[in-house]
Amino acid sequence: MDQGELKLKHGVTNSSEIPSASSVVFPRKLDSRVRVDVPRPKKSRSRKDKEDEEEILVIKGIELDRNKFVKFDVFINDEDDPVSRPDNTEFAGSFVNVPQKRSDGKRKSTVLRIAITELLEDLDADDDDSVIVTLVPRAGTDDVTIGGIEIQFAS
Repeated sequence: MDQGELKLKHGVTNSSEIPSASSVVFPRKLDSRVRVDVPRPKKSRSRKDKEDEEEILVIKGIELDRNKFVKFDVFINDEDDPVSRPDNTEFAGSFVNVPQKRSDGKRKSTVLRIAITELLEDLDADDDDSVIVTLVPRAGTDDVTIGGIEIQFAS
């Protein structure tokens, strides 16, 4: 089995089988589902802290052909759920590249930032040391590379 990839049976996996973001080798092709346990720099933040700083999931170094339609979805699970299933997973967002017919080069590099403070509250994951992030390829991702996944804060 490829590191960072899990073969899921009927959409269910044991969260203890999910590799940490530091153990998955990035950059990594997005030619199949990628699941990683991403550490959170801060946890148990107060209401004021949450109002002052938004917790942001950052998928960096997204390398792709700018002339190709690309889409992948991002899901987050609570690290404490012993089994990840569709009913205990939150949809965080999608990345979509609309083809741009440009002659100044075929590849581009970009970043996806998704605010996750409220999503973590919905998952009851405020006190968790990490969250499980899943990238699900939907279209045109065979030639897409992901540079890394991390959590940052923005005010």
